Amino acid sequence: MRGWILDCYADEVNNEMVTWIKTSTGMERITDREYRPCFYVKPSSERRQDLLLGLKEAGVEHRWEKHRTWLTGPLEDVLKVSPRGYRNLMPLAKTIDKWGCHRDHTLFNVDTRMDTRYFLHRKVFPMGLMDVDRWKNLDTPFRLDYPMPELRTCELTLETSVRRGMPTMEDHLKRATLDDIVMEGKEADILELLQQALREKDPDVLVTDGGDSFHLPFLEKCAERNEMELELGREGGKRRGKAKSYFTYGRILYKPPAYKLRGRIHLDKGSSFIFQEGKMAGLIDLSRLSRISPQDMARMSPGSAISAMQVNEASKMGSLVMWKKNLPEDFKTAAELVACDRGGLIYEPKVGLHENIQEVDFASLYPSIMVRHNISPETLNCDCCRDSGEPVPGLGYWTCSKRKGLLGRVLEPIVRRRISLKRLKKEGGRRSAIYDQQAKVLKWVLVTCFGYTGYRNARFGRIECHESITAHGREILLKSAEVAENRGFRVLHGIVDSLWLEGDGDIESYCREIGHRMGIPLVWDGEYKWIVFLPNLTNGAGALNRYYGAFQDGELKVRGIALRRRDTCTLARELQKGMLDRLVLGEDAEGFRHRIPEALDVLDSFVKNLRDMETPLEKLVLSKRITRELNEYRQKNDQFRALCQLEDQGFRTPPGEAVEFIMIKGKEVKVAQFLEGDEEYDVGRYEELLFRAAGELLSPFELGQDRLRDFYRRNGAK
Repeated sequence: MRGWILDCYADEVNNEMVTWIKTSTGMERITDREYRPCFYVKPSSERRQDLLLGLKEAGVEHRWEKHRTWLTGPLEDVLKVSPRGYRNLMPLAKTIDKWGCHRDHTLFNVDTRMDTRYFLHRKVFPMGLMDVDRWKNLDTPFRLDYPMPELRTCELTLETSVRRGMPTMEDHLKRATLDDIVMEGKEADILELLQQALREKDPDVLVTDGGDSFHLPFLEKCAERNEMELELGREGGKRRGKAKSYFTYGRILYKPPAYKLRGRIHLDKGSSFIFQEGKMAGLIDLSRLSRISPQDMARMSPGSAISAMQVNEASKMGSLVMWKKNLPEDFKTAAELVACDRGGLIYEPKVGLHENIQEVDFASLYPSIMVRHNISPETLNCDCCRDSGEPVPGLGYWTCSKRKGLLGRVLEPIVRRRISLKRLKKEGGRRSAIYDQQAKVLKWVLVTCFGYTGYRNARFGRIECHESITAHGREILLKSAEVAENRGFRVLHGIVDSLWLEGDGDIESYCREIGHRMGIPLVWDGEYKWIVFLPNLTNGAGALNRYYGAFQDGELKVRGIALRRRDTCTLARELQKGMLDRLVLGEDAEGFRHRIPEALDVLDSFVKNLRDMETPLEKLVLSKRITRELNEYRQKNDQFRALCQLEDQGFRTPPGEAVEFIMIKGKEVKVAQFLEGDEEYDVGRYEELLFRAAGELLSPFELGQDRLRDFYRRNGAK
């Protein structure tokens, strides 16, 4: 029998691994009670006997084995600890860590995911074709064109009797829709019909939009209220995660609790970044590569995927994986710190309008540097190559020349795969969209892999790796700019892995030369008929990543303006789009300038509609992310006022979630979900948003926000 692993999880009640396999005839549920997860302990010599005595008294199975505790380290004596039950693993590990005062015992392989552990143990991977009877792969994770089962997919939507502007758990279920089946009536009847529809359709994938945050917990509440059993999965039992707010890349984000099903994939498309970027094809591809079940992968970040791949590769290399990493940063003098901590190279852009500009960028620059220069925590400043290793430009570091590092081993096949997928997509064909979706997901995996090298909590992070990568990146961009200037180009702007060049040189020949010299492909993105680099709002200097331009084929590229931002309203985005639709008609710099009056006409029509109170409220909704609890706000700003309204109605908005509102007269706000349709918006404040959006585009031409505001105050709209 052949099939694909659709789902895998630990049954902590029965101490068994449960695997659901999709076959040509249906679903197979396979259990394994023989598998016993374990972890390892390297005790300190002072507390070794106490640890052994404690384990013996607790009746915990343990034995000495030899393993590598670091990627290139020697075999060492470590204690293999096998908990009696699946649910005992983490509590026992925490107890042992506590016995060692959180410093004397080093623990390994503690928090590896249970499905990933099992996949590594059985040498299989999710969504890969396998011989079920022999548990033997008939596929490989990195295969480009692999066979896939036909997954039955249904989308579930709910309608509730909203009483307070927003759905709550106390509302009643009015309607449920499962694809083409609409269920109405009494709440209990709807639940029974839904259960029946799920049994009849028997989907492999249940799609929702907000299922984790509301729909599934709401259905659970409805079932409890009606004293009914509702099974949305292929078998009963709960698989619940925990909600959390967390800080990442300068933002507070909120992750709702995961509501996962057994034997069926619950895909909440509203909260799955992977699905939003790569659809089902990208999600399945990343699940195969990371050995994480699709249902779990849908709720994870690309960084979690690359971390899992690193753990998998380390296990293949015969190394244990440390639970609580305690590798300190190397000591540096102040001068060394200044030299090392510099980031990517930036050429400040020349503010204003330019024409006939070429844009080039390196394909996956930082991952390619890690592969080409063998940058990995165990290869950097290795003892074996002190005199023969490859030097890192300007830092006094070196990388190993005798063995390939973990990061390179993980990244090289991903880089090659993405290049192949992009090539296949370009060739066209019936699978072109699938290749594109898979390549988009891998793009984010490669983007995050660099950041993880400098993240102190990353399993294989090391700040010296981060510094080495950026050092090579600076050297590459600097040399590329020098070659460009020698070929007659002028560098208008450069940032980390991209250059904008002015001149009539042979761009294709230039890209070939740089690719050959650097060992990393340099890609020509296209020629702009015109491009506008925008100023920094605070000091007027060239902003590093704020520009808009039109390629020769008329395609627009915009970065850093309201049209691309999430925190502004639809009105401001539509204004910029309307203005750009006029400006793009200019065929060169002179043509662009001739189109500026037409762009101002667009602004005029928006201002007129706003002042005439003809702008629909839904276009005025602002979305702001909450960064703290209500009682932690010191200023009574718009977010605070919106949170107060929600609190008054019994709704709590945790940090990381966004709140939506419109600005109404009297410098007040109204939460979007509480709008009744007759509210009068604050014309003055929305005018400011329009002037800001228009001024953002036209500030290099002395038509910034302040000048536009003054003009309309003096003259009004036409």
